[in-house]
Amino acid sequence: MSNRVLSTLAVVAASLCAFPLAAHPAADMVGGEIAAPGEVRIGGVLDGRRDRIDFRDVSVTINGAPVGLGADGHFAATLPIAPIYRLEIGGAGVFTAVQTFGHAELRDDACDCLAIPAIEVVARKKGRIELFFGGDTMAGRRYFEPSLGQRQLLFRESLAADLDRLLAPMRPYMESADLTSVNLETVLADEAPGPRLPGKSITFFSPLELAAALKRAGVDYVTLGNNHIYDYGEPGIVSTIAALDCAGLAHSGAGHDETLADRAAEIQLGGTSLAMLGFVGWEGSNGAHQIATASKGGAAFGTRGQVRRSVERERKRRNVPVLQYHGGAEYIDRPSETTVGRLREAVEQGAPLAIGHHPHLVMGVEVYRKALVAPSIGNFLFDQQHPRTHVTYAIRAILEKGRFLRAEFVPVGVVDYRPMPAVGAMRERVLRRLFGFSAERGTQLAMSGGHAVVYADQRSGMGASCHRRAADEFTLANFAPACDSTRLGRDVIGRGDFAMAREGDAMERAFMSDDAGLEFATRDGEAYAVLRPEKAASSPALFTHAYLRDVPAGAYTVRARVKLPVAVRVELRIKDRPQPGEQPSARWRGDILETRDLPAAKAWQDVSFEFVRPDEAEGNTRPFRPILRFVSTAQSGNLEPIAIDDFEVISWSINGSSEADRWHASHVVQ
Repeated sequence: MSNRVLSTLAVVAASLCAFPLAAHPAADMVGGEIAAPGEVRIGGVLDGRRDRIDFRDVSVTINGAPVGLGADGHFAATLPIAPIYRLEIGGAGVFTAVQTFGHAELRDDACDCLAIPAIEVVARKKGRIELFFGGDTMAGRRYFEPSLGQRQLLFRESLAADLDRLLAPMRPYMESADLTSVNLETVLADEAPGPRLPGKSITFFSPLELAAALKRAGVDYVTLGNNHIYDYGEPGIVSTIAALDCAGLAHSGAGHDETLADRAAEIQLGGTSLAMLGFVGWEGSNGAHQIATASKGGAAFGTRGQVRRSVERERKRRNVPVLQYHGGAEYIDRPSETTVGRLREAVEQGAPLAIGHHPHLVMGVEVYRKALVAPSIGNFLFDQQHPRTHVTYAIRAILEKGRFLRAEFVPVGVVDYRPMPAVGAMRERVLRRLFGFSAERGTQLAMSGGHAVVYADQRSGMGASCHRRAADEFTLANFAPACDSTRLGRDVIGRGDFAMAREGDAMERAFMSDDAGLEFATRDGEAYAVLRPEKAASSPALFTHAYLRDVPAGAYTVRARVKLPVAVRVELRIKDRPQPGEQPSARWRGDILETRDLPAAKAWQDVSFEFVRPDEAEGNTRPFRPILRFVSTAQSGNLEPIAIDDFEVISWSINGSSEADRWHASHVVQ
């Protein structure tokens, strides 16, 4: 917790068992009691076998309500139906654990209840500390100047409250850790503090108040070793460090010269002395010289030699070095040999944790020499619009006497430019990327509740279970790799269940509408989208805000469930991203590929379309936008809403030749 962090930096003025988790029948967890209308039975089990935890001193709450906990770790309660359930586990002798679940992903028809998978609880023993890592963080650009038709999130007159709202969903996770860190990928200043660094086309500055907001949310330390800390040269370094010092945030990774940039932030946690190191992976592009030298400021340059020297230095000082490295190409799925070499070098010299970022996409992890290497943990608080950058995770890592013990990966979805605990389809997409790409690196992950886990001994895994049918709706109970099959696919949208479309004042930006208002609703815990026509004889349309890019050529299926007040003709339209020089057109004005006639019905109806996308660039197709338009075939128009759920765009391009392929597959046809 932040108030347990004692920084020795003078500049700071003002962050399981080695076997699978137990599986418990839902009926044992929840019991046979029948819930009243508007309520639901929910239950699960805590697993404390590794540390032989006595559950008499442990407490469980769900959505703030205390839940009865048995001596064997089972818990159950009857609660009001909600779209989201936040579970908190506490007690003086355990690390606080927070997990968040969506209604649909817990549903168990066998008991007509919600069943939470087994959650491991870790004892807070002497010499153990917990570190939380979030990814790329900024709060400028589109937060103040949104794209056309989008909401503004930050206002100068209410900055403190606005920033607190953006960080509120993840605050329970951050403030419970002994040390919480993010990559501050921005200059802090009220306005551009000077001219852009020559050669920089994209620069970031975020309000000075961001430092204090991060501190209030539980952040203790930020790494500045990235390619945006020197966007405005020396004035940006000055204003950023002053704001961090004023807020009481420890920092490292940048400075007024290379000696200061390479200096670690030394932080005492109980009997452990941490040395937090931050590095950027390249000197700069297009003439933008972003690294610190003997005569200028900038970010610390993380060559393999410098990583080795810095980690060796801190080990000689009897510090535990923790490395964060910002490098590699953007928007790639796998780390370069250079990135892997530098992260492993840190481990070889004694670092128990080597954490990477910059690609904006999450990558797989590995346990290397009993230390954790995570080449890219993706975005955290960031305003990128492409959906691939919204699928991310945070890390809860536990060290024991300075050695890596265990890491828990918290699925995160960036919704409305803010980090939120991922549930439903977004959780599934995070986990499938993490499990699949980790399998390629020889790492077998396990599950604890809705989070992935890995251990220093790495003897735990998911076992041999697999999922078989395309019709299987994602639940945590059936999360598994695909079985051998003739056809494997993945949903390239990964959020069309709308489970995270609305939470508090956050509103999904990934979808747009035409000829109708777009709303998001829940009923009996189920989330869905609503197209509300704005005039008679409307032909409402739902489509993705961004073009789907970096997606494979080949066969596709678009499908959804709909509730229709009148008979309609459903059109599937596809709009290719315009090429340079092409005349732009309205976002919804794509080419009609197929149509389906559906009757009016109060019940959900399925609609699906098949099509093929051509290869235009090394196996990928041209970026495109899928559009569903509803044209009334009734005699008279009306203003009744259309409900849409489970909107999926499935690419059938996975060949199934490896374990990683089978993890990536969310859909199976035999």
